Amino acid sequence: MNTISPYTTSPHSRVASHPVDEITPPVALPEAGEADSSTSNNGATTVSLLAGQLSAAAMRAEMRGGHTGADLLAPITDAKYFAHKAQHDAQIPTTDNPEHLARARQATAFLNGTDSNPFKGLARDQLSLIAHDDGGSFTINERRAAWQTLQSVDASVGSSPEPEFANGRKIMISRLFGGREPPVALPPATAYNERQNRCEFLTLEDRAVIADMYGYAQAEGVDLHFVDRLITSYSTYRYYTDGSQMLGGNSGYDLDGHPVRYDFKPDDAATAAGILNGSAINSTRIDPGFLRYILNPDHGAFSNVGGIPFLKRMVNKFSDEGADQPPLGSEFAVLNPVVIADHIVKTTNMSITLPPFNPVLVKTDDGWTVTEEGKAAGYVLDPATGRPYKREAPSTRQNEQYLISDTLSSQAPNRTLLDALAEPSDLPTPRWSLTGQLFTLLKNLKP
Repeated sequence: MNTISPYTTSPHSRVASHPVDEITPPVALPEAGEADSSTSNNGATTVSLLAGQLSAAAMRAEMRGGHTGADLLAPITDAKYFAHKAQHDAQIPTTDNPEHLARARQATAFLNGTDSNPFKGLARDQLSLIAHDDGGSFTINERRAAWQTLQSVDASVGSSPEPEFANGRKIMISRLFGGREPPVALPPATAYNERQNRCEFLTLEDRAVIADMYGYAQAEGVDLHFVDRLITSYSTYRYYTDGSQMLGGNSGYDLDGHPVRYDFKPDDAATAAGILNGSAINSTRIDPGFLRYILNPDHGAFSNVGGIPFLKRMVNKFSDEGADQPPLGSEFAVLNPVVIADHIVKTTNMSITLPPFNPVLVKTDDGWTVTEEGKAAGYVLDPATGRPYKREAPSTRQNEQYLISDTLSSQAPNRTLLDALAEPSDLPTPRWSLTGQLFTLLKNLKP
């Protein structure tokens, strides 16, 4: 396999002034007038081609006075790049050299998240030459791939990478809080805070990584609704005390009494397993507890529907492995409406059937009726009021009957206003949310 030596010589030695790690990119496009072949010396053909391109790019940079303004990067960084993404992906270098054609294809695949970076390991000045060169030696996607790598290099030396990230916090505050960030609210979910913005329950650490998600997504030309969708699940998890107040959703039954289970479809299930079993989960800034919760079909089947691929990219990007991640692909340019059936598998266990439900009491416009099951359970109607009550087993207080609906009211005459005022008010009662309630709207979902 061809390699680029850290000390490759070229007609202009300034291009190779910094040693780089050994890499194995495809060959470079030769400059106009340069032969498509070069003397091969143990794989040095690739080196000569790329060195020639870098030398020519350095000459053009010198002719424009070293100018590296934003206008040179605009074709590979602004909205126009994404507007013409299909055209850039189809661009082919004007060469017959198979290795250079392969490198151009690799750059496109890297930008779409399906291959490695062809420029990984090049020195910063070399990456800058490629990214800023508008002379035609490099395809648009090659230039953008170099620019993406340049951001990672800047990040690794503690400079100010990806200035778009600086806007992430402003985006977060605007989208989640309407322009003013509130303090962190504390769970549990109660009847008193059920209408409170659930994003307020996100911790400071949550908000920091979410701000970077928004900044990164904006820089990549991603539809910010992908981040919004993820945050909806994240904030709900925090609101319900890290999910501890949420009951599992795979405990429901269909109308015929058969147990019903909902799972991820195979592609999403494989992606979820990759996140949970991968190394990035050990260093990601996203709470691993949330990841284990949302990637469990009991809780995640109907939360963040269709968002597992994007979640994986965020987990990896904001981990110790972030610098090696490919950019976000065009599949995240627009968030299309989600079809639940495309992501969820419904399984009905026909071998189990709940016994039929037989009520003990029936209430109609004409009053209460005690069913046969109710009579067997000891329920009777009060002859005077027509209201049902249950006979109690004989006790030391013989023949005492308690009306069901009168139990509390019968205690009222024995209490005074002072008694009531003297009692401490109850603390808010935690609210429990049953994920399975969502399934009542989806009982007839076809897999």
